[in-house]
Amino acid sequence: MNQRQRAQQLFEKSGKPFIVGDKRHCPISPSELAQTTSDSYYVVESFDGGLTAEVFHIRIDGKDYTLKKKRPTARVQNLDGEYSFLNEVQRRADFHKLKNDPTRANDFRCIVETVYADYRLGVILSEWIEGTPFEPTPKLLSDLFSTLASCEQAGLFEWDLCSGNLLLDDNNQLKLFDFGYMYPFEPRHEFNSDGINAPLFQFCERFETRFFSGWALEYSGNVQDRISVFRTVKQAAYIALEAKLAWLKKENGSDEVIALTESLRNRYQQALDDRALLEQLYLVEMFRSHVLDIEDDLHGKSCTPMTIKRAEAVLEMIAQHFTLLADQGALFFDNEGKTQKELIDIYQHKRILAEKYQL
Repeated sequence: MNQRQRAQQLFEKSGKPFIVGDKRHCPISPSELAQTTSDSYYVVESFDGGLTAEVFHIRIDGKDYTLKKKRPTARVQNLDGEYSFLNEVQRRADFHKLKNDPTRANDFRCIVETVYADYRLGVILSEWIEGTPFEPTPKLLSDLFSTLASCEQAGLFEWDLCSGNLLLDDNNQLKLFDFGYMYPFEPRHEFNSDGINAPLFQFCERFETRFFSGWALEYSGNVQDRISVFRTVKQAAYIALEAKLAWLKKENGSDEVIALTESLRNRYQQALDDRALLEQLYLVEMFRSHVLDIEDDLHGKSCTPMTIKRAEAVLEMIAQHFTLLADQGALFFDNEGKTQKELIDIYQHKRILAEKYQL
């Protein structure tokens, strides 16, 4: 258990109240919100797919809201899953302050508005967002990465950039919705909320792992079309990294964090300038993304049909591109040093587990 989890455990046991916003802004009393079920008269529709909360589209006096109601037991069977609802209320409190600061509010315009939250009652009430699926267009990618950069400068690192957390409102504006896996860190001296232990994890990797790699698997176009969209992702990430570097240098960031950011920027720039390097980077980073997301799903025993698709994609890449993956350092963590046959055996077994742990 890390320091953050210990602090959250202590708070959980303390029984202390934790409220964000003003209950006078609630259309009905917070206690009534906490009793909401799919049969409540004001519920328009219910969404039961959430791992830590039930989600309701509610309408009261002609106004629509999103209500998140904490599950008695999270469906993700690990500590981060257990404390994710508490973590989200903590981040909602952070954003409530940031959005109320007129000098910074515009940087967080893509963060959903919180009307009210009460951790002990287990409710979070937000503005309603229709939820049009996110598409990796240049504008939306720019909005996403600039928002993530602002979050990082405020000391908040987002781990779970999945499709359900990237929503578009009626005006096709991006809204980040869920913060159960957004954790504090020191951006001048740490790569992410794991400190300097895991430099692999950064904002573009998180987007590719949790969203883009799955989007690419289901994309109807051919592989060259996917690589062209991947180039758009890297172009937006390159611009965000340039801005991040300028901020780090201005704010006396550590040499280690600056060097890593420069290395990442340079790698993206080389791929943007050379189609062959771009195609190579696409293969390596999609492999990395599938490997990481498979592990995340298996660890939480929270697999979906996409987990199985990812395992099949990894098996195909190992069979066809093992030498390239090994040469490019794509075999990391437990995969490092494994032979092609060993990896095929491992991911055949992981595919079986993915079927076993389907939600």
